Parts: sequence; structure tokens; C-alpha cells
Amino acid sequence: MSYTQTAFTGRTGARPISALTRRIERELAARIENAGDVERNDLYRVLDGAKTAIGLSASALETLKHLIGYTRPDDYKGEARPIAWPSNYTLAELAGVTESAIKARLRQLRTLALITMRDAAHGRRRGQRNATGEIISAYGIDLFPLRARFAELKAAAEAHTAFSRLDKRGRQEVARVRRIVGQALAQAADLRLTGPHWLALQDALEATVRRAAAARAMRDSAALEAALATLPDVEALVGETIDHFMFNDDLDASGSKSAPFIHTQTNPSLNSVQALRDCSFDRERPEELAPDLPVSPSKSAFKTSPRELVEMFPTTAMYVERDHPGWIDLHRAAARLRHDLGIRTGTWVDAIDQLGSDAASIAIMITAERGARDEIRLTPGAYFAGMVSRAHRGELDLSKSLWGFRTRPALQ
Repeated sequence: MSYTQTAFTGRTGARPISALTRRIERELAARIENAGDVERNDLYRVLDGAKTAIGLSASALETLKHLIGYTRPDDYKGEARPIAWPSNYTLAELAGVTESAIKARLRQLRTLALITMRDAAHGRRRGQRNATGEIISAYGIDLFPLRARFAELKAAAEAHTAFSRLDKRGRQEVARVRRIVGQALAQAADLRLTGPHWLALQDALEATVRRAAAARAMRDSAALEAALATLPDVEALVGETIDHFMFNDDLDASGSKSAPFIHTQTNPSLNSVQALRDCSFDRERPEELAPDLPVSPSKSAFKTSPRELVEMFPTTAMYVERDHPGWIDLHRAAARLRHDLGIRTGTWVDAIDQLGSDAASIAIMITAERGARDEIRLTPGAYFAGMVSRAHRGELDLSKSLWGFRTRPALQ
């Protein structure tokens, strides 16, 4: 024979018994003997950290903190039991809400097993303490679950805090790599470079972002860590794509295609076909090619050629393959140098975006040469990043630095 359990509707004035309240009572009873001492003030911090993990609303947490405020520190130690007996009216006045809202908050706290009710025969809340402040008798809201579950709540708070920190760091890293990808794509677009390899950068980043979002929705720290661990691969892919497709023999000194740029449109642009800076005519007279440098703060000007720069910077010369190099050869050498110097892809992309290919390459040469002469206090990466920062502020004077290397003997 089967039967359906129905809710008890008798009007006895007592709180109705439910499977939930019985389960909570059984679990708490099993923890009474193992409940340790708890510092009352620690409850506030732990509950703030654990509220999201356990599904505690901000309004219910507010009332729970008010209830904790009605207890004393010694109520959470030894054989004591923390019980508070303010009326719903008093709690409503404290929170500035109605008594109905307080009843709803208390129901949530009971459902989450954060409080239980210790009812008197007449249903009113009341209590009494002796001269030392110890509770002699009390009927009202029992906060013992907070003491019994303190270790559990603390672990939930710590896990939530750790996840929040991981999530914050992850969002910052994603934003940083997104900026690197955006700079690379903008540079490629400006140089009229096309191809699926550039779109692959955005696809690789978005794949990581989707994995991170899925892990964030599930609050899965391990999955989020795994997703964020792919960001260095995306950053490395950006660097490899720049080095391979922006600086190679098929590109001119600006990184543009050596072949004419053809764009099918109704009214073709008169500037569609670009002049070649690194053509055979230029290779015969490299001394006539001045570097594209940012405006010098000291108003100095420096005219040079790729061949002279190779002579001025012997460290870079080892990376140049041609006997009669052009600017594209210096760009490629700088791209290889930045790997060996340990310069991050993001810094390199930022340098190209801020300074242009010529000046960024010269900045790499200066960094490498100063590193070879032990003139860098920290690391080449930090030194180069400092140069890029000065460029952002309009304080980088590459022309002045080049004058210094021209008048200074090379390292023997």
C-alpha cells in the first residue's frame, strides 16, 4: 500500500515539522561533541567570504550579522550555546524592513542550516543571563550551527576567495593578451597584411576566453587554471606570427607586401600600389635610407644606413645574414634578438605600434649592445620596456643615443 504524505495543517501554534528541519537537527546533533571554540568576530569575515558559495543573500546575511551582534564572544566557547532572542519587530527596525521580510530572511537562514529555532511553550523569544554573562535560559534563534559548521564555512570562504583572486588575475591576463592581439592585428591592417594566420590569433584568444567563461560559470578553479594556462601559447603565437609574416623577404621595410596591394572595389584607390623601400635600387645605395625615428626631444637628427648600424652594433651584426643588409634585414635580426634577450611579445608589439619598425629595431639593437657591455642594471627586457614607456611619454631620444654609439668605440 502506498500513501502520499501531506503537510500538517493543524493549528497548534507550534512550528511545523519538515524533513528539512529533521535532517538539519540530526546533522547538528552529530557535530555537537566535535564543535570547537570559535572567535565571534571571525564569523563576520567568514560569512562574507562564504555567502556566494553557500547561496546566502545579502539581506539574509545582514539579519544574521544582527543576530550575531546579540550574542557574546563566550557564547561560542566551551559548553556554551549562542542563542539570541530579539523579536521580529526589533530585527525589522534594525534592518529598516517589514516583519514579513524578516520572516523570509529567517526562513532562508534555516533552509541553509545556519540557524535553528529554540521555541518556548508560548512561542515567544526570551532569555536570561547571570551576573557573569552566561546564558541561564534562552528561547529564540539558535546560532549553534555557525559554531558547528565553522570549519566548513571557513573552507568555503577560502575557496571562494582563492577563486575570486584567480578570476581577477585571469581577467587581467586575458585583457593584456587581448590588447597584444589587437595591436598585432591593427599593425597588420595598417601595413595591408592579410592571411588566415592573422585571423588565427583572434580565434586562439577567443577559444581561451570561451574555456575561461565556462569554468567561471561552473566556479571550477582547475578548469579556469587550465584555460588561463593557454594564454602564454597565444602570446607566443602572436610573436611568431609577427616575426614570420611581418618581417620576411617578401615585405618592404614597413612590413608591407612587396607585391602591389590590389583591392577590388567600385572606385579603386590611387594609393593601392605602394612603393617598395627595400627594393634592389635601395640595396645598392643603403646610405640614402634614413631610419624612421620618432621626433627627438633634444631636436637632434641622425641619418644612417643599415650597413652603418651593423658596424655600430656588433651584437646585432651576428644576427644579420646579408653582407649588404637592408632595413628588412635589420627588422628580422631585431625580431630574433628580442627572443634571445627575453623581451615579452606584448612589449615588442607595443614597441612596433608606438615607434614603428625602424625605431623598434634600433631600440632592440641598443638594448642588446648595452647588455653585452654590462651597462644594464636589471634585465634587457626591463630596459627595453623602459624605453617603450619613455616613448609613450614622448621622452625617448633614439637620435641622441645613436650619436653616442657613433662616437663611442665598438666593444672589442
